Amino acid sequence: MPVVETTVIEGYDDATKARLLKGMTRVVRSVMAAPPDGVVTILREVAASSYARGGVSRVPGPPLPPAAELAEALAAALGRGDVAAAAPLVADGFVAVTAEGARLDLAAAAAADAEAGRRYDGFVEALTDDGSLVFGHGHLADGRRFIDRFRLAGPVIADRESW
Repeated sequence: MPVVETTVIEGYDDATKARLLKGMTRVVRSVMAAPPDGVVTILREVAASSYARGGVSRVPGPPLPPAAELAEALAAALGRGDVAAAAPLVADGFVAVTAEGARLDLAAAAAADAEAGRRYDGFVEALTDDGSLVFGHGHLADGRRFIDRFRLAGPVIADRESW
């Protein structure tokens, strides 16, 4: 079975390291027919003083927030119509595309979500070459079901598309 080793600079918290190890397993399983317990992941940590790139010692970069948690937080803020809580979670120029093709800015999306009674039942993260996507599914107050795709750009959400 596959063995995957990764080296990082010391300084990441246990939750971040656990996310990395789980993500490494998921990547292997997306390419190889290996059971979860057949994928071995090893994370080696080196002191910043023992690591250099271009002759310059480095410090660890900040970890990205968990994508599904970020999408869930944005969905909750929009569902409450709370633009102030939603704003730090999105990129400049955020747009929400409705199932009908309308393009809404953050304030309009918050008003529409609150008015429609948009409620989510779950979120699933998918990895792409460009970063993470999160798919959320749920229902509106009138009982109609929906699926949303949140596209992340680094630590924030760039857009949401609804079906």
